This record gives sequence, C-alpha cells and structure tokens, in this order.
Amino acid sequence: MTDFKNEFSWSSSRYKTFSTCKRQYYYNHYGFWGGWEESANEETKKLYMLKNMTSIPMLVGTVVHKEVDRILESIRRGWSISQDKAETEVITSFKRAWRESKNKEWQENSKRKTNLFEHYYNKELPDKKLIKMKDLMVNSIKGFYASDSLAFIKTLSPGEWLSKEDLDSFEINGTKIWVKLDFAARHGDRIYVYDWKTGKEVKEDENQLAVYTLYAMEKWAIEMKFIRLFDVYLRKQIPVKVKPTKELLQNALNLISNSIKEMKSLNDDVEGNTASIENFPMVEGDVEEWPCSYCKFNEICYPRKVTT
Repeated sequence: MTDFKNEFSWSSSRYKTFSTCKRQYYYNHYGFWGGWEESANEETKKLYMLKNMTSIPMLVGTVVHKEVDRILESIRRGWSISQDKAETEVITSFKRAWRESKNKEWQENSKRKTNLFEHYYNKELPDKKLIKMKDLMVNSIKGFYASDSLAFIKTLSPGEWLSKEDLDSFEINGTKIWVKLDFAARHGDRIYVYDWKTGKEVKEDENQLAVYTLYAMEKWAIEMKFIRLFDVYLRKQIPVKVKPTKELLQNALNLISNSIKEMKSLNDDVEGNTASIENFPMVEGDVEEWPCSYCKFNEICYPRKVTT
C-alpha cells in the first residue's frame, strides 16, 4: 500500500461532490489519503474513517443494488431467487449493517464494516423514517420483479450479457473516467444499458447515462444510434428511456472537460495530483442546513463533541 498513488480521475460522484462543496471534495479525495496506514497522523486517520461512512438513505440504495445484482447473478447461473426471499434478504442485510454500526464494529475496520452517519452524529431516528426505509427497500424489489426490464433480461442468453455492476474506466483527453454500469447487454445489433434507481427521478440522471453511452461506444465499438438507455425507478416500476443524441453526448463531454479543468485548477501540482486544504473553501451557510447538516465530514469542519 505504501506505493499506492493518488491519481486524478473523474466520475459522476466525484463531480457531484465537487459541485456540492469544495471542502468536502478535498476531504473525500485528498485529505484522507494514507489514513489506512498505522503511521498516519490522527486527523488523516479520522478523515479516512469518515470517508467510509454511509447514511441510511445511501445504505438503502446499496442494499437494493446488491440484491438486484444477486438476483441477476442467479439468473445467469441458471437458477432463481424468489421474490419473497429477495424481500427478506434486503431487510436482513439492512439489519446486519445497522448492528455493525450500532455496535461500532467499524472501529476495527472502517472500510469493511458499516458506520452510519445517523449513529455517529447521534441523529434522532423516528420509527416512521425507519418504516419508510423498509418499505422503500421492499417496494424496490417488488418493482424490479414486476419490471419489463427484468422480463427482457430473462429472455437473453448469458453470452449476450456485457456488464453487471462491473467497475471499469475509459479515457477522455488523457483523464481516466470511472463508470459502473448496473447492467448492459447486447441483443441483435443493439446494446441495452440499465441503471437501477431507488430515489426520485432527477434531470442529472440523464448525464450519467450519457457518460455510459460514451463508455459503451468505446468499449464495445458501437455507434450511438444502436444504444438504448434506461433509468429504471424501481419503487414506481418506471423505466425512463433516454435517447442518446449528439447534443446529449456533447453536453456530457463539455461537463466532463470543464469540471476537470476546474478541479485541477485548485490543485497545487496538477501532474502530481497534490492539493492544499486552503484552496478548497467551505460552503457558505448554516451548519444545520444542507449540505453541511448531512455531511459526513461535519466533525472535522465544525469540531464538536461526538460520542463514539
């Protein structure tokens, strides 16, 4: 790990963090670096621990995605997981992660064990919110089983599958672009790309699919007109088809190019990918308001006593 280099790259999530708060971006991509080492100073170790923190809404999305991936893997292997078992599994997985967080198992391994924002920062957790999260997970699984997307995937042969939660990258103007397609398959002369969503429909989701299109065109040497894109909002069983157009792809390229330039402009050394905290200002506003109110680095930005 001592030779592990912090290299600059771009991803949709990295851009989102940068757009939300420059200080949060610094902590999440620079300040934490080396925090896994025994020799690291205490603040760096703290930042590494906080970087690995999640929240209940994020945990819900992770649990659902993992279960959908498990369902698809069972289909690829020629057997199936019943809907009832899948619904039970998401609840079981959530409870397991909850216990890890509540018992502070993350203190032994913050990378592998769940540390919930709500537990760490002593946020009140109304029963109504937990019931809502449970319903969201179960309804997302119901939605997936009832979706036309799953029905279509079941008609495909394993040989037509191209990607399933596979982390990969490609380059744009010499910068590594990270992508993780939930599912992609080739059927006939077309490629179908699916992105499972547990949250609400937002316009920014189109940008992510545009990046996936750029990746697919390079990875599988296919023309844009043969790519079909779908954001599948599971709890409402709504597949939103997004048509890849030259304008959509150009907007994505402009977004990537411009954001890379802005990100790198704040670095001390672009080639070495080093940065100083002073160049990454905190957002203006009240600590009790978004985005500060739900930032996992809150303890570092606004020092306070946290019982851990």
